[in-house]
Amino acid sequence: MPKICLRRMAVLTLAIGALMAAACHREVAVPPLPDRPVTLKDQFFDVWPTGPDRAFIVGTRGKVLLTEDAGRHFKPIDIGTDVAIYAIQMVDDQNGYLAGQDGVVMRTRDGGKTWERLNSRTHLHIFALSFPDRLHGFLVGDRALVLSTSDGGESFFKRRLERLFPPELQDYALPYEEPTYYGVSFVDPSHGWVVGDLGRIWATSNGGKTWQEQQNSLMPQWKFELGPNGDPRFADFNLPPLFGVSFRDQLHGAACGVQGWIIQTDDGGKTWRFVHQADRPDGPPDDLVPGALRLDLPARDPLFSVDLYGKDQGMATGLTGIALRLQNNGAWGPLPGFPSMPLPLTQVRFFDDTHGWIVGYGVILYTDDGGKTWRFCTGQG
Repeated sequence: MPKICLRRMAVLTLAIGALMAAACHREVAVPPLPDRPVTLKDQFFDVWPTGPDRAFIVGTRGKVLLTEDAGRHFKPIDIGTDVAIYAIQMVDDQNGYLAGQDGVVMRTRDGGKTWERLNSRTHLHIFALSFPDRLHGFLVGDRALVLSTSDGGESFFKRRLERLFPPELQDYALPYEEPTYYGVSFVDPSHGWVVGDLGRIWATSNGGKTWQEQQNSLMPQWKFELGPNGDPRFADFNLPPLFGVSFRDQLHGAACGVQGWIIQTDDGGKTWRFVHQADRPDGPPDDLVPGALRLDLPARDPLFSVDLYGKDQGMATGLTGIALRLQNNGAWGPLPGFPSMPLPLTQVRFFDDTHGWIVGYGVILYTDDGGKTWRFCTGQG
C-alpha cells in the first residue's frame, strides 16, 4: 500500500478517535421525553364519568386513567395487573368496580385511589358489568358466563346463561351453545338485561333468580333467508350478535351490534323492534329491511356501544369512527360536525344531557354541549 494512503488512514483514525473522546467527555443536555398518557397505541374499552369534568377510563395492559379537568390532564392509576380491563363503573363517590381479562374483578372503596382484586371464581374474560347499587352487581363474559353478587363482591354466584335444548337436538345445537355475552344493563337490583352472540337477549325481573329470552319478537322482522343447510329449528340463532345494551328505565331500552342495527323496546323487552337509520343528520329514516341482503349497498359498520341518557337522548358508536344519535323522528342519524377518524369507538357514556365521553382505539373525546362539538383529549393540557 502506498505511504500516502497509510498516512491518510492514520490521520483519519486519529480524527475519529478524537471525536469519540470528545463525545465521551462532552455533557449533552437531553430533554426529557414528554409524558403522553394517551397514544395511538392505546386501546380504551370503557369510560365512566362521575361528574361533569371527572371520569375514569380503562383499556389494555391494565391501563386506568383518571381525569378531573375534562380530559386536559390524566392521572394513571396502578391497579397491580397488566391484563386488559374491559369495563368499569363507579357506583358512588367512593365505591366502584372494574373487570376484564382472565376473570379479573377489582373493587375500590376510596374513590378509585386503590383497587383490590376480588375472587371472581373464573378465569374467563369478563366484558361488561352493571352495578345498580353498592352491593348488587352483574358481570357477563365468555362461554355464557353471568356472575352476580349481592354483598359488594365478597362472594359471587356463577351461572351459564343459555338455552337448554331437548336431547334429540343436542348434537345439532353444539354451534349455538355457550354464547359470549358482551353487554349488561340493570336499572335496579331486580330488573336487568344481558345481550351477546347469536342475537341473545335475556331479561330478569327478580335479580337474576330466573331469566327469560326476549329476542323472539325480532324474528318476524328479520328477513334473513336460511341457506340450503339451514335448520329452521335454530332460526332465531341467525340474528346478528349484540355488543351493547342500555336501559333508561324499566321500560325503555336499546341494544346494538353487528351489521350496524339498533333495536329498541318501550315495554321492558316484551317486544323489540329494529330501528331505522338516517343517511344524514336529522334526515328521514332509511327503508332497509332488517336481515335482507342488499348487494347494491355497502355493509354497515358494527356498533359497539349505545347509551340512553336523560329524558329522551341516545348515542351509539362503532367501527371506523361511526357515531350516531337518536333523532326526534325516531331514527338514528350521524352527528353533525363529528370528527372524522378511521378508528374504532368502543364506548360512549354521558354524565348528563350536556357532558359526555367517547373512547376507542387511541382516542378520547369529550363534549360539554350535548355533542354539538367534541374535543380530543391527549392529557397534555
